[in-house]
Amino acid sequence: MKTLKQLTVLILFLSGLMTTGCDRKENAPPPEPPTINVTDSLVMVDLYHSMKLGEWGEAYNWDLTDPESWIGIGFQTDENGLKYVNKIRIILYQDKDIECSLPSSLGNLKYLSEFGLGGIPNLRGSLPESIYNCPMRIMSIFDCPKLTDKISPKIAQWKNTLEELSISKTSFYGEIPKEIGECQLVKYVDLTWNKFSGTIPAEIGKIPCFPIHLNHNEFTGIDWSIYTEKYGNTGITAAYNNFIGEIPQEVLDSEQWNNSYHSFYPFNEGYGFTNYPLDENQLPK
Repeated sequence: MKTLKQLTVLILFLSGLMTTGCDRKENAPPPEPPTINVTDSLVMVDLYHSMKLGEWGEAYNWDLTDPESWIGIGFQTDENGLKYVNKIRIILYQDKDIECSLPSSLGNLKYLSEFGLGGIPNLRGSLPESIYNCPMRIMSIFDCPKLTDKISPKIAQWKNTLEELSISKTSFYGEIPKEIGECQLVKYVDLTWNKFSGTIPAEIGKIPCFPIHLNHNEFTGIDWSIYTEKYGNTGITAAYNNFIGEIPQEVLDSEQWNNSYHSFYPFNEGYGFTNYPLDENQLPK
């Protein structure tokens, strides 16, 4: 009899454990879904380490497990509540000599449409070429004097999205690709205080914004068909460049030259168009 009672107690105890276990499983809250997709999350980890953001002070010392702490990062959310990075804006302006760079994985951000960097004195290297895969609307880089790159012909991949192109006070160099003229939605262009050189392409005149700022570079010439072919409402400011030679007479006589705004004066020391007035009072109005 004693043995039977002990067996009954054991069965009831085990039954209780099983019931409690089932209740816990049924009543347990479901695991929280990720708030940001895995690819973008990994890119942000790359950006954090490559830019050494944790060394710039509390504002950019992100908690990598919490997207809400990612200062300077914007998101868009899909119908399932999953976030995607669509904006990066990192403006530092601190007296710190921190050498950093941009990660090659930036191009994996398939919704990145606004990219801004500013006040990063020791940002070295170049833009990853993969960034031209992003649907860029605003590209703004300023006061990053050691960022060295060219504008790629792949800028044509932004022809249906780009509205603002501003690259100023960097070490961007070389010729501006003619493919820039395919970006017909652009409302603002500022490519001042860089090291762009060679000939300003006529295709830049296709961009429907006024004026186009090209001051303080190392341009030596202009494709004059920008005036003779009547690309559009051309307006160029390109003072402080290394222009040489003379402006063709057919350009000076053209309707486009006389009805558009252009300013090439003053030139960098030792340079200038030989038949362009050096007296400011004679400059085109």
